[in-house]
Amino acid sequence: MIFLTGFMGSGKTTVGSRLSSLLDMPFIDLDTLISEKTGSPIPEIFRCVGEEAFRSIERRVLLEVASSNRPCVVAAGGGLPVDPANRRIMKASGCIVHLQASFETISLRVPDDSTRPLWNEKARSLFEGRKEAYGDADLVVDTEAKTIEQVSDDIFHALPMLPQPTGVILPDVSYPVYIGKGIFRDIRSLMRRHIVPEGVFALVDENVMKHHGRLIERALGRTPSFLMSVPPGEDSKSYSFLKRVLDEMFTHRVNRQWVCLAVGGGVTGDLAGFAASIYMRGIPVIQVGTTLLSQVDSSIGGKTGINNEYGKNLVGSFYQPVLSLSDIDFLATLDEAQVKSAMAEVIKYGIIIDSALFEYIENGPPYDYEKIVFMCARDKARVVSEDEREGGLRRILNFGHTLGHAIEKSSDFTILHGEAVAVGMLFSSWLSRERGILSDGEFVRIRHLIDREGLIPATLSLPHPQDIARAISLDKKGEESSVHFVLTPSIGDASVRKLSEIEVLEAYRGFADGYAAGL
Repeated sequence: MIFLTGFMGSGKTTVGSRLSSLLDMPFIDLDTLISEKTGSPIPEIFRCVGEEAFRSIERRVLLEVASSNRPCVVAAGGGLPVDPANRRIMKASGCIVHLQASFETISLRVPDDSTRPLWNEKARSLFEGRKEAYGDADLVVDTEAKTIEQVSDDIFHALPMLPQPTGVILPDVSYPVYIGKGIFRDIRSLMRRHIVPEGVFALVDENVMKHHGRLIERALGRTPSFLMSVPPGEDSKSYSFLKRVLDEMFTHRVNRQWVCLAVGGGVTGDLAGFAASIYMRGIPVIQVGTTLLSQVDSSIGGKTGINNEYGKNLVGSFYQPVLSLSDIDFLATLDEAQVKSAMAEVIKYGIIIDSALFEYIENGPPYDYEKIVFMCARDKARVVSEDEREGGLRRILNFGHTLGHAIEKSSDFTILHGEAVAVGMLFSSWLSRERGILSDGEFVRIRHLIDREGLIPATLSLPHPQDIARAISLDKKGEESSVHFVLTPSIGDASVRKLSEIEVLEAYRGFADGYAAGL
């Protein structure tokens, strides 16, 4: 998204209209959209409810536009950037371009009529008061003595150098997901769009440190920093290792003006996010996923946590990052098993929300992993934006995970997450067919894709129903004796049903019998 900001009369609407034609993108004038949604002209809204109420309406409409994550050019209202929260929303979902002009030039452009409620004798002081907010932009274009065509062309040619993130848009905390090849080198400049920390406390996966330690140090430059290695594996998501992390934070005098940087897979991200959420009641965290699994899933959404003897991620918090960054170049050092495991989560998104993604995987390989990460990030961002804390829609992301987590727990985490989730997805799809909501043809497509990708090892044996029963009884998605179980009516759709533990276990026994016989 491209957000055009500037004082009234700066040319946002005319420039935006032409720029949208150059880019073949929709154009949205935010003030026009507000009038359409309220059924009232802007001056009438000001007159009837006042500016404060108008700004509240303006924020809601901005959130709606930003959360769509669709490419478009948006002309923002003149006063919208004054609120830092609005600038955070725009930076999370796109780039900000400020159209700059002197007050004298603007005075010649603005007609003397009643369509602009704030154009009066106080306009100059208003103009001066907004300069700082307008300056907080990714690109400033001087429009003095330039035609609409010249200004539009200036922006058009500058766009390849401007950030275009996918936005996780939440009412209180919106943040961007940056995706690209080699972009970790720009971590400091991307960070500065959102925060300027006193220092960086980095938790770095041990294997990532071995392969990319010098890159990380160079990228952080002269920023005061401390890098702590995190051993790979679920053992690092423990009370004992969490204590070590917190002790290191205190030892290095990390304060609330520092940022915690997670560089690694899901284990490092979950651990760092949880540590940041409880250290001094919360310091900012930045998620840098270095595995395909973390890039398509765990580095987005704010779920953090550690494991205990009762199950996986049962001690944790929802704690959204300042930003999430996925550098595709990190994937080059992954082994085949890690990539294969992550494909289970990719296929999950295809089954529950994105039929185009499912079809893309069906038609591959070879795969464009930047495209895959982008599609998954866009899908998860939309779900999280609508349901941050898993009270409704977000439950669909647990497709395959109820049984998957139970299998991981019963195997003492010797089975890879993706392998366990792949079995869980196959079970959920099988159960969807058994309940008559998924066609035989679509079930065969799902089963065939899971088999073709080799997500379930031939040597994997399903756990005994008693082991599954113990794990499900402690599942974090359960309520009393029922489980929010995710089924799929068709590829690209999902349905959450409340099933009793007995129903799930009876179905599992039937599935296990069929699994042993090749379904």
